Amino acid sequence: MFAKSPFLGFVVFFITGILLDTYLFVYTDVSYLFVVSFLILSMVLSLWLYRVQSPDYSICLSLFIISTGAMAHVLQVHQLNSSLHSLSGKDYTAYQAQVQSLPEKRTKSIRLEVLVQAVKDQNGWQKLNSRALLSLNTDADIVPKPGDLIVVSGKLERAGLPLNPDEFDYRSYLWNKGIVWTDYIQDGSYQVISENTPAAGLKAWSMRLSEWADHTFRENIKDDKSYGLVKAMLLGRRDDLRSDQVDDYTTSGTVHILSVSGMHVAIIFLVISACLGWMKRWNTGRYVYLFLVSSLLCFYALVTGMPPSVQRATLMCIVFVMAEVFRRKQASINTLSISALLILIFDPNAIFDVGFQLSYLAMTGIFLLYQPIEQFRKPTNPILKYTWQITALSLAAQLATFPVSLYYFHQFPSYFWLINPFVIGFTNLLLPAAMVLLVFSLLNVSWMQAAVNWIVDISAYLTNVSVSVPKLLPGYLIDNLYLDKFEVVLLYGCIFLVWLSYDRQQEIWLKYSAVLTCLFVFYAVSISVQKYYTSTAMIHSVPRHSVISIREGNRLYISCDSAFISDTNAYDFRIKNFAIREGVLEKVFITEKSVPISPNIKITDTSGIRLISWNNRIIGQGRYISTSLPINYLLISSGLPPTISGSVRNTIFLAGGEIRGKRLEKWKKHLFENNFYDLSDGALAITERDK
Repeated sequence: MFAKSPFLGFVVFFITGILLDTYLFVYTDVSYLFVVSFLILSMVLSLWLYRVQSPDYSICLSLFIISTGAMAHVLQVHQLNSSLHSLSGKDYTAYQAQVQSLPEKRTKSIRLEVLVQAVKDQNGWQKLNSRALLSLNTDADIVPKPGDLIVVSGKLERAGLPLNPDEFDYRSYLWNKGIVWTDYIQDGSYQVISENTPAAGLKAWSMRLSEWADHTFRENIKDDKSYGLVKAMLLGRRDDLRSDQVDDYTTSGTVHILSVSGMHVAIIFLVISACLGWMKRWNTGRYVYLFLVSSLLCFYALVTGMPPSVQRATLMCIVFVMAEVFRRKQASINTLSISALLILIFDPNAIFDVGFQLSYLAMTGIFLLYQPIEQFRKPTNPILKYTWQITALSLAAQLATFPVSLYYFHQFPSYFWLINPFVIGFTNLLLPAAMVLLVFSLLNVSWMQAAVNWIVDISAYLTNVSVSVPKLLPGYLIDNLYLDKFEVVLLYGCIFLVWLSYDRQQEIWLKYSAVLTCLFVFYAVSISVQKYYTSTAMIHSVPRHSVISIREGNRLYISCDSAFISDTNAYDFRIKNFAIREGVLEKVFITEKSVPISPNIKITDTSGIRLISWNNRIIGQGRYISTSLPINYLLISSGLPPTISGSVRNTIFLAGGEIRGKRLEKWKKHLFENNFYDLSDGALAITERDK
C-alpha cells in the first residue's frame, strides 16, 4: 500500500513523530538537543545509505521522517511556551491587541481572536506577540472588527483546567489552536484606538469580504432558519443557527454539513469543474483550467474568512486539481496524504483538531471503502442508481469516522443512511446557488436575483425539513456510548483488515479481523462488567453548586443543591462525560429525606446538613457542624466559619461551589489546621483505599 502511495507512509511516520513528542518525550523529559541530534543523525545515515544503495535506507528514512515530525511539534510547543512565559508573572495593567477574527456570537458572549502586540507595565509599553481569545458581553456597545487595534485595561488569564473526570479540556483545546491566553472584558474597560489597520493584511481583507457576504445573505434570505443554514455552510459560522436546528442536524447524523469542510469545497469544485471541464481537452487549456479552478477555490476561501477548516479543504482540493491536470489522478490516497502532510508541517497540532481528524478520515473512507460498498448493488434505474451511490458514499464516510465520533461525542444517529442522500442532494443545489446569489447581487438584475433567491430558499428549506424527520421515528439516536482509545484503535484495526482482505483478495485478513473483533468484545465486556460491579463516589467541583455523586451499577445517584437539578448546562458540561464513561444509564437526584436509596446508600437529612452513608463511610453535605460524629468528608455549602477554630482529625473538609471570594478565603483560613481539600484543584474521588 505504501509502495503505491509513498506520501501515505510519509504522513503516517510524521504523525508518529508528533505523537511520540506529545505522549512520550514530554513525560520522559527528552531534551530539545536530543531530538535535534536524532534528526541530524537519521538524516546523515539516510543520505549515506541511499548513496551506497543499502536496503536499510528505508528504515533510516522512516526514522528521519519520525524525528522530523517530533521536531516540528517541539518547535511549535516551544513557540507556545515562549508566549506563555512572556506574560506569566508579569506585572502589567493593560494590553494592546489587534483583532484577528470576525465576532463569533455565543449564548452569553461574543468571542474575538486577537494578537496581543504590547503590554503596559511600570516602564511603559513593552512589545509582545501572543494570541488570545477575548469574550465580550452580548449587548456590548462597541464590538471591534477584524483589523481594529484595541487597548484593554486588565490582565490576561489562562483558560481553566478541567475540574472533573472526562470534563472538556478547554485549555488544551485552545492550546492546540495556538491560543494561550483568554480574557472576559466588560464595557468601559477597552477602547478601539485604530480601525482596519493595514497590518492585518489578506486575512482582514478576507474577513471583510466574509462580512459582505453575510450581509448579502441576510438581505436576500428572509427565512431565519434558511439564513442560519446558508451562513453556516458557506461562511463556517453557526452563530445564527437555532438550538433546535443544530439538534436536528446532530440527531440525523448530518451535523458535519454545518461546518465548512472538504465536502463543501468539493461540491464547489465539482460545479466549477463541470463548467470549465471543456478546457482540459487541449494541453494549454489544462493549465488555464488549473489556474481558474484554483483561483475560484481561493476566492471561496476568502469569502468564508479563511478559517482553518476552509484552508485545509481548499488545499486538499487544489492538490487534487493539480494531480488531475498532471495526470496523477489515480493515486487519490497519495494526493490526500500530500495535503495532510503540508498542513501538519506548518501546524503539527492540527492532528489533535477534531475537524481535521473527521475530514481526513471521511475522505480516506470514501477513497478506500466507497467502491467495495457501491459494488454490492448495481441499480439500472438512474434515480435508484444515484440514490444508491449517495448512500454508499455516506456509508463509506460514516464507517471511517464512527469510532472517532463515538470517542468524542458518545452518540450514533440511527437514520443517517436514510437522511444523507436527501441532504447531499439538496446541498449540491444549495451551495452553488448561494455562491451564484453573491455574484448576482453585484449585477443588480432584479428578476435574476429573485430567481436565485427562490432556489436558495427552497433548497435550504428542504434541507432543514429533511433533517427533522428522524425525530419522528423511534430510536433515532443511540446515546451514552463510550469508547476508550484502545477500543478506537481496535475498531480501526478491524476495518482496515477487512478492507485489506478485499483489496488483496485474501481470506487470511478476515481471520485476523475476526481475532481483533473477539479481542474488542472481550475487552469491552470485561471493562463494562468491572464497572457495573464496582461502585464509585465523587465529590465534584462545580462552580456555584455542591454536588456529590455515587454510582451503583448503571445508576448515578446525585446529591446536590436544588439549583443544580435545573441547571442542565452544568451537568452536561461538568459531569455528563464522566457518567457516560462509567456506564451510567440512569441518573437519580436525591431529594427525599431519611430514606434508604440502595442497600449500600442511606440518606439522613437533619439540621441543615445531609449525611450520606456509603461503603462504611459518611459524607456530610451542608453547613459546618461539630465533627464528634465519624464524618469522613464534609462538603460545606453554606454559612460562615465559627469564631473558634480547632484541629479535627479524620475528617476531610471541602468548600462547595456556592462559597466563593472572601467567604472562601475565610473558610480556608479557619480550616488551615485541618485536612482541607480545595475543589478548585479538581474533583475528589472517594475510592476503596480511602477506607
